[in-house]
Amino acid sequence: MQYDRRMGPSVRAALLAGFAVVFALWLLWGYQLVRSLRQIEQNVTSVHETYVRGEQTLSKIRTNVLLGSIYLRDALIDGATPRRESYRDELMRLRSEVETLVTSYVPAVSSQDERDHWERLQTELADYWASRDVAFTDQAKTPNEAAALLRDRVVPKRETVLQILDQLAALQDVANARHQQEIDVLYRQVRTRLLTMGAGTLVVALMVAVMASRHVNRLQREIERQRRIERDNREDLERLSARLVDVQEQERRTLARELHDEVGQALTAAKMDIGIALRAELEPRVRSALEEARDLSDQTLRSVRDMSQLLHPSALDDFGLPATLTAYLRNFAHRTGIRAQLAETMETRLAPDIEMCVYRIVQEALSNIARHSGATACTVSLNSGGGMLRLIIEDNGRGVGLPANRLSSGRGLGLIGMRERAQALGGTFNIKPRDGGGTIVMVALPLEAATGAPAA
Repeated sequence: MQYDRRMGPSVRAALLAGFAVVFALWLLWGYQLVRSLRQIEQNVTSVHETYVRGEQTLSKIRTNVLLGSIYLRDALIDGATPRRESYRDELMRLRSEVETLVTSYVPAVSSQDERDHWERLQTELADYWASRDVAFTDQAKTPNEAAALLRDRVVPKRETVLQILDQLAALQDVANARHQQEIDVLYRQVRTRLLTMGAGTLVVALMVAVMASRHVNRLQREIERQRRIERDNREDLERLSARLVDVQEQERRTLARELHDEVGQALTAAKMDIGIALRAELEPRVRSALEEARDLSDQTLRSVRDMSQLLHPSALDDFGLPATLTAYLRNFAHRTGIRAQLAETMETRLAPDIEMCVYRIVQEALSNIARHSGATACTVSLNSGGGMLRLIIEDNGRGVGLPANRLSSGRGLGLIGMRERAQALGGTFNIKPRDGGGTIVMVALPLEAATGAPAA
């Protein structure tokens, strides 16, 4: 026990600290999981947006370059017509859109190779748009000149721009693949980190669980040991209680015999001597004193006999339990004025221990009724069946006022005494309120084969 008192707080503190560490690790693990997933999600979103923006930019530039070639071809075919200005305006709009896209997108390019291609693309686009200005000079061009212009200047510039655009598209695909690989690596790193943290948390949780299990097992063993000690103590107390009851009965029997044999016989002899003395011729004053002494001796003799019967009724040994209970109930009613009757009984003699136990329980129960219940009537029932003897004592008093296990009053001690007597013989004792008011005491004792003819 000293070890447990010394180690108990430290073990509890260790368990609390272990669970706190596990909880903190799980929180940290969850925080890292959310943070890593958010970082991966941001990277994936950024890569996707950059790739989509690059594709849209390249597609828009390609579209504008091709549209510019178409507008230039149409302008050369139409010649000097009023629609040339509209072609010029469309070409200027396409050029402005391309320059705006390139200017806004190039700063976002991180790869130096891509940046070099974009610079080259800007140079080629400038030449490409400059080659279109030739178609809008004031000098008219023949179809052959227009075809030669398209073939020699415009188409080569357009093909160069388209090649650069294809190269940029390829570079963007490579960059996107590289970003995907980086994301995959990040995924693996996050998975490895989370698995490591999860494994560490699981190991700590297992250590805490093992520690808690060992502590619980130790506590369980200590509880079992305490239960065994309490059971042994209870058995010792029951044996001691039974021994005390036996010693008490022996003392009562001895005192009853001494009162009956010694004091009773002495008083009887004194009474007889006084009677002999009264037969002689005596003075009136002496006769009166002798008569008073005889009455006092007779009264004292009756008191001694009553005390002897209360200590140990000899009728219980001679006539058995039913006759003894009947006589006791009659005397109880005469002394207290409470109607008492034996409502149900049995004629079979029982073992001496059982008869004495039943008699003492009835004696104590009736004493409680007379002192505490305020009842006007009570009944005692005694019957057997199924190998059990059942004793029922009922009264019409005010009911149970104290629990059966209370030790703060004489009534509580009397109830404990009745319960101990019943349990010493392997029986049960129960007390509860009676329907309609009053108290009912129920005792059940296992019967033992102890039959015999009642003494005459």
